[in-house]
Amino acid sequence: MIKIILLVFVFYFQSFADEIKLKVLNELGLNSSFLDTQIFNSVYDEYSSSTKISYYNNILRKSALNMEIVREEIEKKKLPDAMFFIPLFESSYINQGKGKGPGGLWQIIPQTASNLKLRIDDNIDERLDLLKSTNAAGTYLRKYYKTFNKWYLAIAAYNSGEGRIISGVARASLDKYLEENPEQESNPTVKIYKNYIDEYNRTKKGMSSLYLVYEKYKDYFDFTYLVKNNHKDYFSKNTVEYISKIVTFTILKEKDSFSAIDKKAIYDLETIHPPKGVQLKSLANLLQMNFVEFRNLNKHIKKDILPTNIKSYNIYIPHTKLDVYNQKVGIIKPIIEKNDIKQQADTKKVTKEEIKKDSILKQNKMIYEVKSGDTLESIAKRFKTSTKKLNIISRKNKKVLSIGDRIEIIK
Repeated sequence: MIKIILLVFVFYFQSFADEIKLKVLNELGLNSSFLDTQIFNSVYDEYSSSTKISYYNNILRKSALNMEIVREEIEKKKLPDAMFFIPLFESSYINQGKGKGPGGLWQIIPQTASNLKLRIDDNIDERLDLLKSTNAAGTYLRKYYKTFNKWYLAIAAYNSGEGRIISGVARASLDKYLEENPEQESNPTVKIYKNYIDEYNRTKKGMSSLYLVYEKYKDYFDFTYLVKNNHKDYFSKNTVEYISKIVTFTILKEKDSFSAIDKKAIYDLETIHPPKGVQLKSLANLLQMNFVEFRNLNKHIKKDILPTNIKSYNIYIPHTKLDVYNQKVGIIKPIIEKNDIKQQADTKKVTKEEIKKDSILKQNKMIYEVKSGDTLESIAKRFKTSTKKLNIISRKNKKVLSIGDRIEIIK
């Protein structure tokens, strides 16, 4: 009797586990045959071990704040759960990076940041903006999803670049088609498509031609086929492993293997726009917040004083601190930096000089109304100046000087 109960339990547990795997595959757009590939089983066996789970649980706990914010944003934007693990693999959920290299949780390079309208300058790096960078990464992934109609291919493109993925997909689709239709090898159209692929692989130009190949043979594309024949280098080995890890970790998350992920935890952020020139430490003190926590929420602001030359920027605070901010925002006083003091002094200096110059000009200017018999030469001679210093400010006839025209005279 006990054996029967155990067998029933094992069967039920296995069925439940299989159901979770199929759910994850379906969400990502993968066929169930992927579960039988050697690379997936190798990755799954490695990362589902208690040692690895414990290791990644520790990473997630250390970056709990960043993790919770990203998880909530992904849920709000109705993106696949699998996206949650991209920052884990890209940056270990550590929000840092500067210069020309990748930056932020999503490890976005400067050129991609520019394409996604994330600002990078001396005062701000929006790749480190927790919300903006997550939304930008989501936009990037949605773009690739629209292209491939498969989330796993969108994630692959995020990992290794659009060109690498469309090249591999086009080649694998055409190769599978020719395996099933060998008589088409000599088909002129097939030869043209092969030339498109060869040309791109040689020059990295002509990506649009690869999409023509993909559109023609996409019904033959099978990721399991690609994986099993990846000795032809359709995708890099790292990319195939990356997809396998994404699938593995998403399955483990569904099984509640990561205790560090609290699905009920909520960390609502509010966006505020304090006065320019405010010291971040003063703002944290005003909100009665730990400065380290406050700074971690706002790493995108590079300096400890809010820039004075930026039209708008987001500052994030917990929802629980919003009432305090609204009550006390009026007493926040900006700090004027040395550069600003110099700039203001220069402005005052320039203003005084301009006023003095303007006053002198006004003293040496007069308005004269043209009378009968006047010419520009006679007027200039009368006021001991030159015709170049006569400025006609109103005239009845554009071609000739008329009685009643008004002339500004600079002596």
